[in-house]
Amino acid sequence: MEDWIKVTLVLCLFGALKEIRPSEPFVSEFLIGEWRDITEDQLNRDVYPIGTYSYLALLVVVFLITDFLRFKPVIILSGLSGIAVYAILLWTTSLEWLQASQFFYGLYMATDVAYLTYIYAKVDSSRFPIVSSYTRIAALAGRFISGVTAQLLVHYGLMDYRELNYITFAAQILATFWALWLPPVQFGIYFHRKSQINSEQLTDANKPAPTEKQTFHQNVVEASSLIGRHARAAYSRPRVIAWSALYAASLALFVQVQIYMQLLWRQIQDVTGQQVAYNGAVEAAQTLLGAGGAFIASLFSKAVLPAPAAAAQGVAVFVATFVPDVFVSYAGYIVMGTLFHYTITLASAKIASQLCDESCFGLIFGINTLLGTGLQSILTAVLIQSLVLSIYSQYYVISGLLVVLAIFWLLGWIMNSCRQMETVNINSQFDGSKS
Repeated sequence: MEDWIKVTLVLCLFGALKEIRPSEPFVSEFLIGEWRDITEDQLNRDVYPIGTYSYLALLVVVFLITDFLRFKPVIILSGLSGIAVYAILLWTTSLEWLQASQFFYGLYMATDVAYLTYIYAKVDSSRFPIVSSYTRIAALAGRFISGVTAQLLVHYGLMDYRELNYITFAAQILATFWALWLPPVQFGIYFHRKSQINSEQLTDANKPAPTEKQTFHQNVVEASSLIGRHARAAYSRPRVIAWSALYAASLALFVQVQIYMQLLWRQIQDVTGQQVAYNGAVEAAQTLLGAGGAFIASLFSKAVLPAPAAAAQGVAVFVATFVPDVFVSYAGYIVMGTLFHYTITLASAKIASQLCDESCFGLIFGINTLLGTGLQSILTAVLIQSLVLSIYSQYYVISGLLVVLAIFWLLGWIMNSCRQMETVNINSQFDGSKS
């Protein structure tokens, strides 16, 4: 078996195990349930925002140290932080400990960047598309298994909402253990680069180099310079900027919808009296259809514009909030999630097609994720903690922002098309004058 296949299999199994979290589809039900004495309002304003802000702050740090530490230690840290999150959820009850768990959850999510970029430092660039697909499929498979498992266990009364955390906790332990078997990364993308190490070790094929090994300061300065050059080269392209903006905005709005959706479902159920719990099935369906959306984006990326997808997401979120029926809200969430996976895959493919240096893939992905997390933190600060909007009002605003995103993208597309037509006309006139 080829080395890149072995590495990909080990990484994919880690990704699948890490995503087996059957407690997540019912996490709000668990946190507001009999095991803790907190209200929905406290969960909305005092608990979940800590996870958002921690994610943003820690993502900056993790993004800077992942390459320097050569990925594997950060991947192991991801597993350890997951263990900490679910240990706290299982064996503590106070609001303060719950807030602490959100800090570790922010670390847990931030360290995901190491899992997603490890492959760029470990395999040949010709394998990037296929191994990227495999790692994404592995993560989606883990989420799908989680949703199905959670729904079956809850539906048949085999486990309550708290007991689902035991499965999640065990999966994080297994994922951490499995991460120990990941092959170490010898060379980083920006730090500890192969060219640096070779120049430090040999001046020619047989003679040791007389120069001393690079100092930490020199390494940091050289890596920072290279990162800056790659970022400037990528973001100097208008198309990279446009698709990166779409990526960041779509990510921010989807995550904002996803985090608080269970609270919206509870509100709808309280109003309508619908006492149903199909959160696991909904998450499983959203994951499966989201994978289908990503597949469609890879096949028909030139045929469908993202503007209609964003507009449809806005309509789906509005209907999911406005119609007093939890099943309609379930359907709206599934539609929104499916179109998100389509949009994010489309944007990623468009960005990748504009990058000429293989080192840029992980860098631009990390920067765009950081921008999306920053936007989501701003939404949290404004909608929840400054304006103190109700859960319904929060989702009405998000649906409006999705429509605005669609309008801006459509206007940009129209302007770009007009500019291209104008350029074609000028060129044709110039050719005609020459003849």
